[in-house]
Amino acid sequence: MEPAYTDIARRILVPQHSKTLLDIGGGDGRLAVTLAKQYPNLSRIVTADISKDMANRARKRAYNNSLGNRICSEVQDVHNLSYEDNYFDVVVSFGSLHHWRQPVKALLELHRVLRPGGILVILDGFNRPSFKDIRRAVSVFGGSIWTAIAYWLGSKDLLTYNEVLQLVEDTGINYISVSCDGLLLAIRGVKEPQK
Repeated sequence: MEPAYTDIARRILVPQHSKTLLDIGGGDGRLAVTLAKQYPNLSRIVTADISKDMANRARKRAYNNSLGNRICSEVQDVHNLSYEDNYFDVVVSFGSLHHWRQPVKALLELHRVLRPGGILVILDGFNRPSFKDIRRAVSVFGGSIWTAIAYWLGSKDLLTYNEVLQLVEDTGINYISVSCDGLLLAIRGVKEPQK
C-alpha cells in the first residue's frame, strides 16, 4: 500500500509556507511519514488517532524513519480535540471519515483547529465499491488480493456521496466542497481569513 500513500500525499498539495499539520485518524503513521518526506517545510506533524495502539505504531514508524523530531503521535477523539483554536496550517484525514460517530461535530472541530488561510483535506471512500473497482485500485496502488478483500469488507460503512454532501451542508462551513475522483471522495477547502 506504500504507493497509495505517496499518491494521497501528492493529492493533498501542502503549501510551501505551511509548518504545522494534523493528520486525524492517522492510524499507524504511514501518511504522516510520507507527508514529512514529501514536504520538508512541515516542521510539526501531529498524527492523531482514537486508538492507543495505533498512536504507538505511528510513534514507532516516525522513529524508525528518523522523523521523531517532526512527527508526534497522540491519542485524540476527532469529536473533542485538545488543540487550541486556529492552531494548524493544514488538517488532513485519509480513510477515517466513515468511522466518525458524529461527522458534523467532527468537521466543526477540525474547522475550529484550522487557522484562517489553512487548508482542509479529507479523503475517504464512498459508496461500496465493486470488486472490479477494488481490483483496479489494487493494481494501481499495489497490494495483494488480501488487501482487496480487506478493503471491500471494511467498505460496508462508507457514506454515499449524497450523505457527505448533506453532512457538509449541515456544518454550515461554506469554504469546503465535495468532489469524487475514482474511488475517493474529497472534502477540501481553504479556511477563510477572519474579518
